[in-house]
Amino acid sequence: MSVQRGFGSIIAAIIGIVILAVTVVIIVKVMTGEPPIKAIIYKTSELRRATAPLERANLITDLDDLVVEANNDDVKEQWDRMTQCLAAGCPDEAYLDMILVTVAAFEQDIPESALLINIIATAKYWDKPENLLDFSKALSIANEQIQSLDNRKIEKIWTQIVECNGVCPEKNSLYFELIGAIVQ
Repeated sequence: MSVQRGFGSIIAAIIGIVILAVTVVIIVKVMTGEPPIKAIIYKTSELRRATAPLERANLITDLDDLVVEANNDDVKEQWDRMTQCLAAGCPDEAYLDMILVTVAAFEQDIPESALLINIIATAKYWDKPENLLDFSKALSIANEQIQSLDNRKIEKIWTQIVECNGVCPEKNSLYFELIGAIVQ
């Protein structure tokens, strides 16, 4: 009888230790969490489109919180640069730079990072003959990467960008729409 009580006590202690260990692991994962990379990218695109003052204020506040949560100096520095132009209206390049820096800072955490970098390179270099080689490589690689995704929505937006040939008025909106579709 005493052997059974001793055996039961040992089993209960082992189960208690396992439960405690699992709880500690869960708490550590929740506390450290993954950086909010996709949220930063998505909210940056939303901010670019936002026109209503309250919507812009909410997005700026949300982005600021996400940048702090990301805890990355490069992203923080880019966000600080971007906040300087937000009141007057940032050019599309500032939003692309924010996304690019975020992707580059967390490249290992974003499966689509190489594609996003190539897409942003095509956006930045399309009309720049001095970057012809970089542009051509980025365009070719992005095209292959998009084809390999086998996603109709992404392919359709990409086709519109390529057909636009860097001159249509909606080219930048198409780029941000494509980035949003990729990070969803």
